Amino acid sequence: MRTLTIDIGGTGIKMLPLDAEGQPAGERVRKLTPEPSTPQAVMTLIEEMLAQQQPFDRVSVGFPGVVERGVIHTAPNLGTEEWRDYDLERRIADTTRKPTRVINDADLQGYGVIEGRGVELVLTLGTGLGSGLYLDGHLVPNLELAHHPFRKNKTYEELTSGDELARVGAKRWSKRVQRVFTVLEHVFNYDLLHVGGGNAKLIEAPLPHRVRVFGNVEGMTGGIRLWSDNSS
Repeated sequence: MRTLTIDIGGTGIKMLPLDAEGQPAGERVRKLTPEPSTPQAVMTLIEEMLAQQQPFDRVSVGFPGVVERGVIHTAPNLGTEEWRDYDLERRIADTTRKPTRVINDADLQGYGVIEGRGVELVLTLGTGLGSGLYLDGHLVPNLELAHHPFRKNKTYEELTSGDELARVGAKRWSKRVQRVFTVLEHVFNYDLLHVGGGNAKLIEAPLPHRVRVFGNVEGMTGGIRLWSDNSS
């Protein structure tokens, strides 16, 4: 059983083939997300990337927004309303002619790194802020912490986004991220907090107790576990 994991982000689209054990079965491929990021433009790029892949048996897709039963409801970091009510799962299944599952991107990456015990929270720091919540290895889908108020009348995402990192610099940005960790520990009383995304490497050490950073490839291996958790 070979699984192709696709991670759609506000900056880049990644593909990684996985073997039956959840290990990478080839190189991770990354292309810049087209602008404007309409469904048609994104699908055109995905089809081009698919043409370069070796045969696979099923597809797991992470998407940056609220996803219900494979249908997109929000896509704040892709900047177009055309995604609303778009059945991405059906479209990719029709394109690949393979079984396909689509969920929130942070939810998918969390599957690749959680230990499966207790309350585990996942944050991804990139173009925006992704979040995933798990209880004993089972997903609580579409948490979407990013757009909740955090401080000074701004949301978590407004204060920790990639644009904000570029504006205030890594040092100030890192302090904000560390504050987010502290606040969320009191909110969720998590056993572990897993932090990924392209900007996670910029968080200043030391990390708080029960917080760990994971890499992009590690997160994409969640494309396997997605198929075994019916809560997704």
